Amino acid sequence: MTPHNITSIVITDTSILINLSHTGHMLLLGKTAGFQFVVPDEVIGEITEPDQLRTVEEAIAAGTLGRDSISSPDELATFAELTQILGVGESACLALAANRNWLIACDEKRLFLREARNRLGEGRILNTAGLYVLWIRGGILTVAEADSAKGVLEAHRFKLAFDSFGDVI
Repeated sequence: MTPHNITSIVITDTSILINLSHTGHMLLLGKTAGFQFVVPDEVIGEITEPDQLRTVEEAIAAGTLGRDSISSPDELATFAELTQILGVGESACLALAANRNWLIACDEKRLFLREARNRLGEGRILNTAGLYVLWIRGGILTVAEADSAKGVLEAHRFKLAFDSFGDVI
């Protein structure tokens, strides 16, 4: 791998996958330059809607989304600690990110966000809006396409704090 092709691994939580399932943009994860997206088994277990699960499974089969598991004693210890205060999917993502020096993609706020910042540091957390900004800047989507996705997300009760992606680019 040359320095120009360095890839950051991003462990991806349920909230991101459900949002991308709603908008039909799951496969764009594979087109995001500089990033490789991975989902832990615990997150897959949280997806209960058949259409959403099918979308995730298709992304895994296409190689757009990798799949990984908690495997080391340190990861397991962190996971066990985190499940005392967070959900299983968030705990798995944060345990893997913290122990493997990965980034994390999640839309959770409050307690999760504090824990993630404490364990990972600033600038290591992506959210749904951040992905759309990356895609716009990377020429993968237009602002109008991202704004259309924003409307779909809001119809599914996921509110973004701005009127248009044009305002945050």
